Amino acid sequence: MNIILTGFMGTGKTTIGKILSQIMSMRFCDVDSLIEKEQAMPIREIFSKFGEQAFRRIESETIEKIAQVDNTIISCGGGAVLNLKNIENLRRNGKIVNLYAEPDTIYSRVKGDLNRPVLKGSDPSIEEIKVLLENRSKFYANCDISIDTSKISPQEAADKIKEAANENYHYGLRP
Repeated sequence: MNIILTGFMGTGKTTIGKILSQIMSMRFCDVDSLIEKEQAMPIREIFSKFGEQAFRRIESETIEKIAQVDNTIISCGGGAVLNLKNIENLRRNGKIVNLYAEPDTIYSRVKGDLNRPVLKGSDPSIEEIKVLLENRSKFYANCDISIDTSKISPQEAADKIKEAANENYHYGLRP
């Protein structure tokens, strides 16, 4: 069984995923890092050279492969949930955990980061973040567990996910 971390950029998927993999003795896989390694270029360059549609195709192919592993914490890029096939593939052998945060928290975490190709430039506006969050909200809601990372540390978030995942695995329930 895998634990799949989804959510908007800046919600802590990679950081929390690494901590979670240690405390649960599971492997860790960051889908975006895997894509960058396989494509031998950063994601922002894939977006720039080939466009978002090509990136999403590569992302889906990567998720289809990685979804077949077991005992892994899988951190997905923020837009991976936009393709229902990705969620279907991941859910076959895992629990989907959506990490979310308040727009101003996300803004403070991602401002100045040039590796966010969906945001335009290094200084996105909170309004731009709110619009993207609103457009993606129904996709992020397609999860088994949801954790607000706005006011808790990555360690606290990992502990909450571990607790919720253990309860869900035991009882087979969706919160």
